[in-house]
Amino acid sequence: MDATLDTELADGAAVGREISDGTRTLPVILVREGGQVRAYLNSCPHAGVRLDWRPDDFRDYTGHYLLCAMHGALFEPSTGHCLAGPCRGARLVALGSVADSATELVIRDVEKLPSSALFRR
Repeated sequence: MDATLDTELADGAAVGREISDGTRTLPVILVREGGQVRAYLNSCPHAGVRLDWRPDDFRDYTGHYLLCAMHGALFEPSTGHCLAGPCRGARLVALGSVADSATELVIRDVEKLPSSALFRR
């Protein structure tokens, strides 16, 4: 099953969205950097919790990195790579996707994605 997400975001934006495979809902982070949109499972590799501590609040105080609000892990927005914190060296789960148009992203095989971060803090 595929899911389609609207990607009309300002450059530098990081927003939360949800996708479903019909039986479960998965939290997603959409990030636009340098004109490219990337999608990640909204789940810290360290503790499996959502990164945002309030809706659409994913950035650290500098605005350069994605921040896990639970333990302060910092992630590179363009790669999902953890640069600092308890999961240093790990990565956010990148979602296999294709650009369906200039304003939509299709996430393929939603049912095959891991079930991390299915709860809200």
